Amino acid sequence: MKNRSSSSRHARLAALVVLSAAGAIHAEPAASDTARISVLVGPLRSGNGSVGCRLYTSSDGFPRTARGTQNVRVKVTGKSARCVFEKLKPGTYAVTVHHDENDNRKFDTNFVGMPLEGYGVSNNHTYAMSAPRWDESKVVVDAGKQLELGVSVRY
Repeated sequence: MKNRSSSSRHARLAALVVLSAAGAIHAEPAASDTARISVLVGPLRSGNGSVGCRLYTSSDGFPRTARGTQNVRVKVTGKSARCVFEKLKPGTYAVTVHHDENDNRKFDTNFVGMPLEGYGVSNNHTYAMSAPRWDESKVVVDAGKQLELGVSVRY
């Protein structure tokens, strides 16, 4: 009886080693555990350049720095563009967008710091004289869900 028990334990241990080596134990979370945010940006004033979208994972640095962000850049082909952020952990996020019409990868401003190119933020709370606030811009995405955001561009 002792030998059978010992053999059974060895067999289970061997199976675990094989499964672990094959990646079955430490596999990525199932698709239903992750979330997706799709951002439709527009209307754009021209079909020039590209649109940059930045996904913030917290209020830290929002909306001015790239700290704690994911970035997506798409070429403009019409009066709108779509940025997609996939395989996200469920949580709270905010998105900023920038229509980089001259495609220089900079957010162009005039001599007093006023934007010369289009910009926007999730929940569409933009201001002419101040930056958007995290508490007005944040969105919550649940596991296994796709969130569709429409972001208006302000010029």
